[in-house]
Amino acid sequence: MADRKIALVYFSATNVTHTYAQIMREALHKHGCEAQLFDVTAHASRQEPLPVDDFDGFIFGFPVFSDFAPSVINTWLQTLDGKGKRCCQFFTFGARTTGYAHFHTKLLLEQAGFQVLFSAEFLGRHSFNVAGWQILPDRPDERDFAIARQYAALAIERFLRERFSQDTPAGFNLQKPFGYNRAIDSSKRKKQSAERGWTHPTRITEECSMCRDCEIECPAQAFDADAGLSDPQRCIECMHCVYICPDGVLKIDERIKDAYNGFLTNWHLTEDMMNAKKSKIITAAWQAAF
Repeated sequence: MADRKIALVYFSATNVTHTYAQIMREALHKHGCEAQLFDVTAHASRQEPLPVDDFDGFIFGFPVFSDFAPSVINTWLQTLDGKGKRCCQFFTFGARTTGYAHFHTKLLLEQAGFQVLFSAEFLGRHSFNVAGWQILPDRPDERDFAIARQYAALAIERFLRERFSQDTPAGFNLQKPFGYNRAIDSSKRKKQSAERGWTHPTRITEECSMCRDCEIECPAQAFDADAGLSDPQRCIECMHCVYICPDGVLKIDERIKDAYNGFLTNWHLTEDMMNAKKSKIITAAWQAAF
C-alpha cells in the first residue's frame, strides 16, 4: 500500500480544519500511505495548479460559513479538473449545522470531474470565539479525532477497493436539501455592502510590527495592512487575519461578543445541546439530512 498517494486539500481560517487534516495525515501514514497536505487558505495558494496527476485520491476539507463552504473555495473548485480521480470530502462546523455544504460541495467536485465517494462532518470551536464567543471551546477533542482516524481508514479502503475493481465506483447520492435552490438564488442576488460591519477586522492600535501576514494570508485579498482595515466588499469574515496576527492587534467589533446569547436564542441552541453533538462519517443520504 506504500504506493498509495493521497492529497489532503483544506481551507482553515482558525486552525480547526488544519488540525483534522493533520490527524488524518498521521492516520494515513500509519496505514502505509503517502499523504501530502495542501493548505489552500491563502489566496496565493489557490493560484498554483493542483497536481491532480500526482495523486491516487483526494480528501477535501472545508469549514462551513453560513451553510456553505467558504465562497472563495466554491469559486476555486470550479476551476479544477479532477480527471476522474476519486475523492471524499469533510466539513468542520461550530455546532449549528453544516447546512447545504455536503450537497453543494459534492456537486461542485463532481462538476469539476472528481468522483465523490463519501463525506463527513466534524465539530470544532466557532470562528467567532476569537471575539469572545464560547461555542465548543474545547473541541475538537479525542472523540472527534477518533472519528477522523476512522474517516482516513475508510478513505484508504474506498480508494483501494475502487482502484482494483473493474466496476464503476458505487454511487454516493445525497438528497437535495430543502430550500437549496432558494439559498443559491439568494446568494447570486446578494450584493456585498461597502459599509463596515461588526465582523470586519480592524487594526486597533499603531503598535504593529507590520509583518503584513494579515494581507499576505487573507483568503479573499481583502485586508490592507497599511490602512489596517479589511475591505467589506471582499472580506468573507473568516477571522483568519485575527487568528494569525502575531501582535494581537486585529479585532472585530466588541459588540459581537454580546450577540452570542442572541445567536443561541435565535437558533434555539444551548451550550449543552452543542456539546452533545458528535462528529460523524456520512456514507448514505439519510445521514446528511437537512
